[in-house]
Amino acid sequence: MRVTFYGTRGSIPVPDPDFVEFGGNTSCILVTFSTGRVAILDAGTGIRKLGNDLLAASHEQYSEMIIGFSHTHWDHIQGFPFFKLANDPRRNITLAICGKGRGSKDLKSVFATQMQFDYFPVPLDKIGAQLTFWQPDLTEFVHPMGIEIVASKHNHPGGAYGYRITEGDKTLVYCTDVEHGDGLDKNVVALSRNADLLIHDAQYTPDELKERKGWGHSSWEQAAEVAERAGAKKLALFHHDPEHSDNFLFEVELKVQKTFPMAFYAREGMTIEL
Repeated sequence: MRVTFYGTRGSIPVPDPDFVEFGGNTSCILVTFSTGRVAILDAGTGIRKLGNDLLAASHEQYSEMIIGFSHTHWDHIQGFPFFKLANDPRRNITLAICGKGRGSKDLKSVFATQMQFDYFPVPLDKIGAQLTFWQPDLTEFVHPMGIEIVASKHNHPGGAYGYRITEGDKTLVYCTDVEHGDGLDKNVVALSRNADLLIHDAQYTPDELKERKGWGHSSWEQAAEVAERAGAKKLALFHHDPEHSDNFLFEVELKVQKTFPMAFYAREGMTIEL
């Protein structure tokens, strides 16, 4: 399994020159499995370049793919209309959000609203690709490719889900936009148990977190504690605050590594082999 970061920023894209090293695009990750099949996690602005790269790699491959969403806040869906494979009628794309306890609208209505004429010139039903919207009320299932997936709901305004994805003996955990509260969410720790790579929300510093309770995010300190308690092998700190520049993140990364040596801030374009 291979993980490539195409968008690492939270809340809003930041194209400023001081945000180049860690990236200015919002949440988007490409997961490539041993079979060569791919899955995408979230469709922030990073999915634009992801689509370009997939097209450059092969015009025939990737005829079927899945985009899994942690939730549907703006920074996790805003890149979808610019995903070139979605404009190709040869593609079959499944947009999915998995897990119990959903309280939001169905996925199709979310994307149809985003692409109304008031907001975007091309409506959803004219986009080109064959789209399937999948919202199973499941917490565990095995994909036909043999990939085991566990979904777990966690605390975030409007709700969000973390995913544990296992292929063979390798496990990726994707857990962004999570607020732990006064103590760590035990379900997040359980989801992350022995992960080869844990991608965890770390939008705030511990001091910032004190002032932003209820905003739905974690500190780097909490992310490191989850990784340590869960026995994760590597920790990618994710969903960088739009006010945190490269220099700021470089400095904080050194602090985190004193707590959890195998931690690092995710960088746009970075690839991790599990």
